Amino acid sequence: MLTHLAGPYVVGIDAGGTKTRCVVLTLGGALAGTGTGPGANPNSGGDTAGALTTALREALGDVDRSHVLTGVFGIAGAGSAGRPAAVAGARSAWHAVGLRGSPAVVTDIAVAFAAGTSAPKGIVVFSGTGAGAAVINDGTIVQRADGYGWLVGDEGSAVWLGREAVRAALAAYDGRGSPTLLTESVPRALLGGSAVRNQEPSARRPRHHRALALAGAPSLASGGAQGGGGTGTALLVADDPSGEPAHHPRPGPPPNPQLAQAIIKEVYGRPPAALGRLGPVVAAAAASGDPVARRITEEAAEWLLRDVDAVRPALSDPYAPVVMHGSVLRDGPVADAVRSGLSERFGAAPRRAGDGAIGAAGLALRRLGFPLPD
Repeated sequence: MLTHLAGPYVVGIDAGGTKTRCVVLTLGGALAGTGTGPGANPNSGGDTAGALTTALREALGDVDRSHVLTGVFGIAGAGSAGRPAAVAGARSAWHAVGLRGSPAVVTDIAVAFAAGTSAPKGIVVFSGTGAGAAVINDGTIVQRADGYGWLVGDEGSAVWLGREAVRAALAAYDGRGSPTLLTESVPRALLGGSAVRNQEPSARRPRHHRALALAGAPSLASGGAQGGGGTGTALLVADDPSGEPAHHPRPGPPPNPQLAQAIIKEVYGRPPAALGRLGPVVAAAAASGDPVARRITEEAAEWLLRDVDAVRPALSDPYAPVVMHGSVLRDGPVADAVRSGLSERFGAAPRRAGDGAIGAAGLALRRLGFPLPD
């Protein structure tokens, strides 16, 4: 082992709903080991202890366990409701790899903020498997909005995007919703290309038509979150001899009950967090101009900005940093809209979070009195 990596060490873990990442740092902030494992959220039915142990053992490798001073585990679902299970899983993993004492357990929200700044306080807005916003002060959540899990919250998350994409595709299949690229991309992502090989929704469209979609779903900003609103109307606009556009209903994909049932079987046969893999599918469709996908991404951004607005009054320092964290907020239409909204609200561009496990290890260093690495 290189001299500058000889320890002592701290451990940081960022355990989400679909993946767990662990790092081992020296007191000077040098990376001495990394490891990964499956999702560890106790509220999603994952094997918390097993996932943490897998990532921790890989990261430690042949590191002398007696040189590990402390650790911070940021675990999704480790709020008050899931804290007992998260703490028990963390302690079990810590002892399983031969470490002494016990790690500190915080939520993954706290380490998400620490992954974007060394400042002790500020706001983090996050969207990955879960979604929400919080005011953080020295690793503690002062106030939060959402982050309540896939069943009752997490609006604007990758899982939420995936669920909305499936709903839009199914609605288009049975005639309740507007035609959308999602009728092709959703089953392809869930089932593979062969499942949609014979589905060609554009085959029946007349030539020399240009499609317009009038999204009828209400915006959250106009009160649409409280209900109402349809799925929108799709039209074909064809030039008639007079030069005026003639409007005709746009045919959607032919009914395909078998494909719809295959999607349902796949969705209900996997953990809810698996829907998160459709997040990039929605973003790609939105970027291609699909009005249904654009409505979904716009609504996701509105939910996330609402979360920020809800917690902002608890931030005492108006110049404290704002951090964006999570796969949905790295790039794409949701990230662009949220970044723009945050810049307007705070008069400065938000910071982009890095590795959450590094953020957790940085919190461990701070607890020992060492500065967080930049």
